[in-house]
Amino acid sequence: MGFFEARKQRKAAQVAAKQTLQLQTQVQQWQEDFDALNTMLEVVRDCRTGKTAEQFTDKDDYGFMLKKDEFPIAYLANSAYIENVREPTKYSGGYGGVSFPIFGRVRLNAGKTGGKITPGKESIDATDRGNALVTNQRVMFAGTKRTREWRFDKMMSCSHLPGGITIFAMTTGSQPTGIGYGEGPATEVQFRIELASAMALDTLDRFEAELIAEQQQLESERPLPTPPPMNPPTT
Repeated sequence: MGFFEARKQRKAAQVAAKQTLQLQTQVQQWQEDFDALNTMLEVVRDCRTGKTAEQFTDKDDYGFMLKKDEFPIAYLANSAYIENVREPTKYSGGYGGVSFPIFGRVRLNAGKTGGKITPGKESIDATDRGNALVTNQRVMFAGTKRTREWRFDKMMSCSHLPGGITIFAMTTGSQPTGIGYGEGPATEVQFRIELASAMALDTLDRFEAELIAEQQQLESERPLPTPPPMNPPTT
């Protein structure tokens, strides 16, 4: 075997090993997603068939005042309160008027301004830290500066954002606000929020159908083994 042929074979072996490792990683991630989805479906089906108490045995109120028949779905310690924050309005430009003293060193300006007022940009930001509780009726937040309640029956939309953030828009017309909990537990937290919403609004059937459709989509994306490379024909 020549030098270049041996080099070519080593290169092919390295590529094959890399592809095998990538496939193993993809298969492992797919299996984890599939198992998690099956668990979610089991929980939803139990709740839909009246076995809620079997899934949610924790009756701790975690310092929140719970109403009759209200129970916790998720407790989020050290979560963030998220809201739109506007930067200060900026003014730029010349003045061009006249000024004269009123008394002492205080002066009165008069005349045209000709400046430009630029409203501050809005951004989503964490403005407080505290604890949040998701129940079968609402989401509550209690922080050092802010407290908030989002009732599912008064909610117009619920949006999950990258980075582990959920924003709630209410029918009251108030500014959308929400909670941040981080990327790590995002899938579990978002599932529990959606489940709590479905329980409060009596839409577990629809939620189950959505999970089944997601399961079918995931099954169609199962990673398949890469076929081995074909050896070139010998002459």
